[in-house]
Parts: sequence; structure tokens; C-alpha cells
Amino acid sequence: MNWLEVLKVGASIILSVGSAGGIILVLSGWLGKVWATRIMESDRARHAEELERIRARLVADNQASLDRLKSELTIQQEKHLKEHADKLAIYRLSVDIICDLLADFDLTLMSSKPPADMFDKFNRRRMKAYAYLAMMAPQGVMDAFDRLTDYLLAIIHGEKKHDWPTVRGAAIDLINQIRLDVAIDKSPISYRGER
Repeated sequence: MNWLEVLKVGASIILSVGSAGGIILVLSGWLGKVWATRIMESDRARHAEELERIRARLVADNQASLDRLKSELTIQQEKHLKEHADKLAIYRLSVDIICDLLADFDLTLMSSKPPADMFDKFNRRRMKAYAYLAMMAPQGVMDAFDRLTDYLLAIIHGEKKHDWPTVRGAAIDLINQIRLDVAIDKSPISYRGER
């Protein structure tokens, strides 16, 4: 069957139906538009509902993630503050030990006969301060502490002569390293007195 025959058959059907065929064609076009509009509105409503469900789920997931991150941030902040407070307490305790050690050291050097337990007392304090510092101090603080105690040990063993400005400089270097670590004020301090 060729195109010409198909057209003839189609035309004969339309002519046989006559004007009713035209009405059927117009009504079928109109009915098709109505159904298409209803189907499109139904699909649009279904998609809008699905989109709203997805949006609500995303908002809930985002809120849950945000709450979890806020909780983790709060925990990290509290941990950091506690760690900083612990570090300050350890530094205060260590500096108290070092100050006592230096005061006893100077008192011993000024007396004509040092006490027999001077080295033992010094050594115990030095090791205690070292252990406290080693818990949280960075290497820069530990190095400054080592320089100070090594110099004092050299004096005790007679390898070096006691020189208060050198001791004071080593102690100030230790304090400056501590100041750097706690980051309250990173500018170094220096001795500006006359003695």
C-alpha cells in the first residue's frame, strides 16, 4: 500500500463520517488538551510534593550536621581551654620550683659552707620541674630549661664560675619561651635593672 492509497482511505473515512468526523476531531483535540493539562497539574503537584519532602529532609540533615559540628566545636573549645589552664598551672608550678631552686642556690653560694644536701635538694627540684615541663611544654621551653640547669650544674661541679647575670639571662630566656608558648604576650621581656 502506498501513500496515495492511505490518503484515499483516510479521506473516505472522514467523508463517510462527515461533519461528525470534524466534530470528533475538534472534541478529541480539546479533550486531549484537558487531559494533558490535568496530567501535567497532577505531575506538577506530585513533583512539588516530592521536592518539598527532599527539601525538608535536607534541612533536617543540615540541622543535624550543624548541631553535631556545634557540639564538636564546643567540646574542642572546652578541651583547648582546659589544656591551656593546665599548661599555665604546670608553668606556674615549674617556675615556683625554679625560683626556689635559684634562691637556695644563691643563698648557698653566699654562705661560707654550703649545706651537705645542697646538690641532692637541687637535683630533686630540677628533676621535678623537668617532669612537669615535659608534660606539656614544647621543645623551645625544654631547651631553655636545659640551658639554665646545665649552667647551674656546671657551677655546682666547679666547671664554671657563678655569674648572676648569666643565670638571670638563662632564667629570662626560659620565661620568654614560656610566654611564647602560652601566647598571652609573645613579646620578649628583658632585665633592665642595674644589678
